[in-house]
Amino acid sequence: MNNPHSTSPPQSSFESHHDDERAHNDESSSSAINDADDSGSSVVGAIFNFTNCIVGAGAIGLGGAIAQSGGLVSVLCIILFAILTKRSLDLVICLSLETQTESYEDLGQLALGQTGKLVITVSKFLYSFGCLIAYVVVIKDNMGPALSNLLQGACQHHDDDADHANELLGESFFDTPVSTVCQVLRNRILTTWVVCIAVVLPLCLLRDMRPLASLSAVSIASILAIVGIILYLYADNPHNEIRQNDNTDIYDMWLQVRPGFIECLGTFVFTFVSQHTVHLAFQSLKPSLKTSSRAWKRVSSWSVGISAVFSLLIGLGVYVSFGQKSKSDIFEIYPQIPLIDVAKLLLSVTMVLTFPLPFFTCRELLILNLFPSSPTSLNDNVSGTTAEASDLEQPLLAPNHSRNNDHEEESTSTMELLSSNVSAALNWVLLPEDLKQLKWPFHVAMTIKLWLVSVGLAIAAPSLGDVLDLVGCATGTIIAFIVPSCLSFKLRGYSLEAALLLLVGGVVGIVGTYFSLLQIVQDLGLFDNHKMHQRQMQKVRVDEEGLHILSDRPNRVMVVLASIIVNMYFYFNKPSTSA
Repeated sequence: MNNPHSTSPPQSSFESHHDDERAHNDESSSSAINDADDSGSSVVGAIFNFTNCIVGAGAIGLGGAIAQSGGLVSVLCIILFAILTKRSLDLVICLSLETQTESYEDLGQLALGQTGKLVITVSKFLYSFGCLIAYVVVIKDNMGPALSNLLQGACQHHDDDADHANELLGESFFDTPVSTVCQVLRNRILTTWVVCIAVVLPLCLLRDMRPLASLSAVSIASILAIVGIILYLYADNPHNEIRQNDNTDIYDMWLQVRPGFIECLGTFVFTFVSQHTVHLAFQSLKPSLKTSSRAWKRVSSWSVGISAVFSLLIGLGVYVSFGQKSKSDIFEIYPQIPLIDVAKLLLSVTMVLTFPLPFFTCRELLILNLFPSSPTSLNDNVSGTTAEASDLEQPLLAPNHSRNNDHEEESTSTMELLSSNVSAALNWVLLPEDLKQLKWPFHVAMTIKLWLVSVGLAIAAPSLGDVLDLVGCATGTIIAFIVPSCLSFKLRGYSLEAALLLLVGGVVGIVGTYFSLLQIVQDLGLFDNHKMHQRQMQKVRVDEEGLHILSDRPNRVMVVLASIIVNMYFYFNKPSTSA
């Protein structure tokens, strides 16, 4: 045993000189490392990047959501969800700083165990996958019509020449690549497949976002251009085709709460949900800015605020122009003029360049769960189950405690050996230098499968509004409101802020998901529309003034959630018992 009070022998002059030189080299190398580590994003750069993550397809669908919900209640919901999302983002980062965790999944595992990690992983995957579908729906609704309209003159001229040539030849012989391109552009679904195969799939085959880093400003610039186009068209009103809203009644336009309000809650949530990228944005900051949450709160405040302003300008600009005629895909209701076609093309390009970000998230989550890089992740669930079983068997096997300990050690070593063998069998498909990436053949196979499923479901989706409503209610509320509140309950105890997040997330998630699924089933025509209308009217009563009043089922949901909050208060604030 070493004696803490013993003294070391005196060093020679050569050893002392050598140690001084080594210390000088270590100091210079550490300063170089610090300089290299300080190369992260500034607050302004992080604001720009995080705003790019928030603003997207959700803002485009707000025009139709406001038309279905009502003016004032939609504005209040947008502001409310912006504030709650900002508070939720700050809560997640503050909890990560307090627990020294670097990802949402690690924070969930620390607070809620494997169950918390599983819930966050599944929710992030489903939300990211929903974003993929929404982006492809936007491409489907805008890319083909925009290119077809912009090239309409050339296509029309070519068609006239082709018809004239066919008349002279007496047969349909004059088919050229130009005519084939024109025919493809007139077909939205075919155009979507061509664009996704030629552009989106090669981008998805990339292993990370570094090759696309120089194009990160395109999204924000496109959104700014779209906002400018919408406001310019409202002010200019060319040929009196923009201001089609003849309803000037204040109550009908702004005070009325319309029957589609509940179905559109998911769109309002989807507009701001960004918890799936919050740690990525925080880790991009310089190390000196990550020591406290002060810099991050500035980033979240400005990013969410800018996103809210963009969203309100786009949504209200469309709503005041077309009133209740507004749709979730805002450009479908505008006249076919070149300026709108340019806006459609800009929006489609933005979605194409944004598609890889949630795609990489989905693929990485699949790799981490299907191909664990170490036996530790495989052994977590087994060790937890073994520990619980041994605790239950302890009172029955107390007389043979020593023999049981030997048996448990042998069983544990066997499970560890089995886990290591299984992990080694799976790890051969991973890259040795990066255990989060697959080798090229498996990388291509998984990328194509995930791409094919997402694009196929997006093409089959009835509308952008249905996708935004369902994804926002079903998964956005979980990762944005419900999970952060549960983490706060577990790590900090009961708080009014966490209770409010849980209440809002629970109500919007349960009620909104139900009505969103009902709307999708109705849009797909899976049931008779008359029967669906009768079922919906059993849940909803519309009074003479047009106010949308929920029936007893959502009220019972409110009671259940309130009881859950009260039980959590007593659970997390119960007095601790000494061992």
